[in-house]
This record gives sequence, structure tokens and C-alpha cells, in this order.
Amino acid sequence: MTFKNIIQWTINSLKFLLALIILVISSTINTFAIDLNIPKTDSEWDKAVMSLNWTEGPKKMKFVDANSTIKFDDNFVILENEDANQYLYWANGIQFPDIKLYGVSRDNGSQYMFSYVDAGYVKTDDWIKVDPNKFIKELRKNYKESNIERKNNGMPTILDVQWKKTPYLDENYSSVYYALEISWSDNRRSTQGTAILLGREGYTEANYIAGDSGYQERMLTSLSVIHKFNNTKEYKDWKAGDKVAAAGIGALLASTMGLKALKPGLFASGLLLLKKFWFVLLLPFIWIGKLFTRSEKKSKRRK
Repeated sequence: MTFKNIIQWTINSLKFLLALIILVISSTINTFAIDLNIPKTDSEWDKAVMSLNWTEGPKKMKFVDANSTIKFDDNFVILENEDANQYLYWANGIQFPDIKLYGVSRDNGSQYMFSYVDAGYVKTDDWIKVDPNKFIKELRKNYKESNIERKNNGMPTILDVQWKKTPYLDENYSSVYYALEISWSDNRRSTQGTAILLGREGYTEANYIAGDSGYQERMLTSLSVIHKFNNTKEYKDWKAGDKVAAAGIGALLASTMGLKALKPGLFASGLLLLKKFWFVLLLPFIWIGKLFTRSEKKSKRRK
């Protein structure tokens, strides 16, 4: 290794460590911003959930971080920012501070979540290197790490993970989709889909949790339709001189699954791996009926 390479390696390492420190500080701040007491009984859940600031669809929500908008139909109720993080913690015993918008369908309990990473323009050249078989093997090893925290909080743990939809690159919508089927310790199964929506300056990660009617692929692929980057911020708007992400779509895909698939030298993209170790949700639906009731009461008052 030349002296110049050593200097560059040191600089990149310092950047990575700085990003890690910022992430830890940010996570600490978020930890103290929410109520860490998880509801136990139905009445506690009712009180807790109804205390949050729900927005009812139809609604076009501004996603400021991503320079985009998300169009929810009239079946959805929506939470933003800290309210979203609060509910997700109550439901999982794990914080997801990156989630800025959360929506749940009153029809069947299907759920959408949105976060954004300002990574720069993500190239798709390395898609050919994506190996779904390798990914799923690593996923099965990694889920045990999240089980420790779930178990400590009295939550169900993960027994197994399988593909429901293997990763697929949709070049028409500049998006990648995949879905996982998860087996839980309480004998339930859940299906979680992810859409990576590429933009000019970064990407939106949108997650779909199947509801009572089961996994519907149209719900997953529609994420690239209801989410729209603002004018000049779409993937096609990239111009020479714009920031380019250090990792291509293959490495990015691995990072969204919590897999350590990046090459040792890519310190600039290390933050992607730190974003979350394992994003799997098991959300209770006991309060969905309450949201129906509240919506109906509001409609009657308007009349």
C-alpha cells in the first residue's frame, strides 16, 4: 500500500468513525424522546394508541427528508415522526427512529413505513452480483441478534426467515422489491416486503407489512407509485457532478437487510450498515376496530 493510499484510508476511517458517533448520539436522543413503557393490556393499548396524533386519509403527505410526497388513500390512518417511532417501539420493543411516516389500512391491517437515506445517486451496475441464496443464509444467522432485545422486552422472537419474493430490480420505476416470510415463537407468521425507491440524491426505503388478508404483491409494488420524488429530484434527473453513492445497488440491498456485504475499503458507505441491524416488525392489530369507530364518529359529527 502506497503512502497516498494509507493517508486516504485513514481519512475514510475517520469519516466512518465520525458518522458512527453521530448515529449513536442521534439514537440516544431518540431513546429518551419516547415513552419506553410498553402497554400490556387491551385497555392500556387503547389509551396509548389513541393518545397519538393520527391523520386520516385520503391524504398526500409531504416527506420532507426525501423531497417527495406520499399519497395515502382513504383506507389509511397515518403517523409521522416521533408518533411513528413511539408506536413502533410499543409494538416491537425496538426503536426505529429512521421511520418518518407510518400508515395502516383500516380494511385489512396492512401497513406502510417510510425512511430516507441521503446516500447520493445509487448505481445499478452491480445488480448482476446479487445472490438471493447467499442473502437468505446470512439473514437466518443474523436474526438471532434482534431476538435478544425482543426477548428482554417480552416480545415474540424470530424462528425462521424465507423469501416470499426474491429481490427484483424494476428499471421502469427505478426501484428494487423483495419480501420475507417470518415465523415467530408464538406460532404466527408475518410477511414483510421492502421497496428501495431510488432518487437523484439518495433513496427512500419503504416497508410493507401484510395484513389480515395476507401478502398482496400489488401492495408492495404500489409503493413506487404512491411515493413520488419532487420535480428535479427523481432518479432520471441525475447529472454529472451530482453526488454518487459509494455503494451500488447490490451492496445497498444487502445493507437494508442488515447483511455485511460491503467490501472492507468502502468506509463511506459503512453508515448504511449501521442504519439498522434487523428490520422485522410484528405489529398488534387489537386496536384497528377502535380506529374504525373513531372515524365513524367523526363522520357523524360532520353530518
